Amino acid sequence: MKPKLTKPAAPIRLIALDLDGTLLRSDKTIGRRTIEALHAAHKKGIDVVFASGRMTPAMESTVDLLGLDVHVVSYNGAVISGPRSSKRQRLFHGPLPSDVARDLYAYAKARKYQVNFYHEDVILTEDGPHLRPWVELYRSRNGSPFRFVDSLESFMHHHPTKLLLVTEPETRNRLLKEMAPDFGGRSSMVCSDPEYLEFLAPDVCKGRGVARLAELRGIPLESVMGVGDGDNDLTMIGMAGWGVAVANASPQCRAAAQVMTDCDNDNDAVGEAVERWAL
Repeated sequence: MKPKLTKPAAPIRLIALDLDGTLLRSDKTIGRRTIEALHAAHKKGIDVVFASGRMTPAMESTVDLLGLDVHVVSYNGAVISGPRSSKRQRLFHGPLPSDVARDLYAYAKARKYQVNFYHEDVILTEDGPHLRPWVELYRSRNGSPFRFVDSLESFMHHHPTKLLLVTEPETRNRLLKEMAPDFGGRSSMVCSDPEYLEFLAPDVCKGRGVARLAELRGIPLESVMGVGDGDNDLTMIGMAGWGVAVANASPQCRAAAQVMTDCDNDNDAVGEAVERWAL
């Protein structure tokens, strides 16, 4: 754990923001205080960056809400894209090796788990009465584009950006332990929402994604502020010179952070963080 400080050691030059549970309120909107604070930071020359487990297209609606032309770190760090003015130029892509994807698919198929296969910014998945409820659960949260296919087997020669299993939270937690011996060293296993177990390339995580972007922008890590709430934000908060957990953050996230906001995501936690430690 990093030593606790009372203020950033260096002026903040990049603010990396998780979306769901952090920047976004429960109704998927952004509070006025937060919008004004981030616009003020942008005018001050601070880079505002979205860092999410979402796929890139599913982040665009939040870009519209904020009204800033931001860089995005998507897929929990597997993709880094430039701003819209660059037509979302892809600056980095670290896909999951196809042999790992094939083994994961075989494991899930044998046990009848729903699998999201992310390829070229579209989610490929199989359909069926036992799978469709999980597809609809995922789609209802962020509106990601889905394409139903007869069998994912025919796509296993591709290197997907990531794979994701969607199931009950209790089952997800059990699978995390059961699958770690086989897949923990061959992939980066990430828990995001309670129902999601994600598999990324071994060297991919949200923290490395933000660090890669900071390097490309010529910004040292001590000038990066990372704000998040979930366990998939741990690496970003731990990497940043100034790691901030919002008030509704998980216990692990709070422990990794330098500081915690007084407000939760429904009450402009990001606005508070930007005002207190960046402006």
